[in-house]
Amino acid sequence: MKQIVKISLILLLTSCTVYNFQTISGRYRTKGGFEWGSSIILKQDSNFVYNWQIGGLFGKETGKWNFNGNSLILNSDFHRIKDATPNFYLLDKKINNSSKIEFQLYFSDSTALIGANGLMFYDTDTIFKSISDANGLMTFPKQEYDSIKISFIGLKDIVISDSPNDYFKIVSVDFPVDNMYEYFENEVWKIRGKHLIDNSKNEYYYEKRFYKIE
Repeated sequence: MKQIVKISLILLLTSCTVYNFQTISGRYRTKGGFEWGSSIILKQDSNFVYNWQIGGLFGKETGKWNFNGNSLILNSDFHRIKDATPNFYLLDKKINNSSKIEFQLYFSDSTALIGANGLMFYDTDTIFKSISDANGLMTFPKQEYDSIKISFIGLKDIVISDSPNDYFKIVSVDFPVDNMYEYFENEVWKIRGKHLIDNSKNEYYYEKRFYKIE
């Protein structure tokens, strides 16, 4: 019986990947998707260089890396400056007793915000999607909801929690360029063999996967 237990323990230990700085260090890059140009170099001296791309935006970030078990931990040399600017300005809100919820959306220069994407959530599920029209008008059916999020590239998110109002007049706020950079503060990525997996971006949930190329 003891021999069986010993053999089982040996098999269990040999089946587990033993990570160290040498096995984890190297160059990784994404396989495609929204951040197809992103890559990260993990140096054996615990420094990293992260070249990132989000759509048409790109940049480079440096910092320190470490690992704990099967998790990679990243910390940037520089950190984001906290931004106290509000996400939007609410010019008007009221109850029209309408059968729908309306948002009249504007850019900061008072022109209509065309083509913004809106999501209505209830109990973590997306229950309705909408896009603002040529007049900046976005509509949702009146129903029970937790929140409505309105997004547009380059603008701060507009989030309205459950409200008795069914009309909102809103001016958007530009997203600070500094906040578009990728910064890491004890950010955890999973290590899976030759892959690094970042699934921490849950505001717009997607999984970012890097694979080792060097």
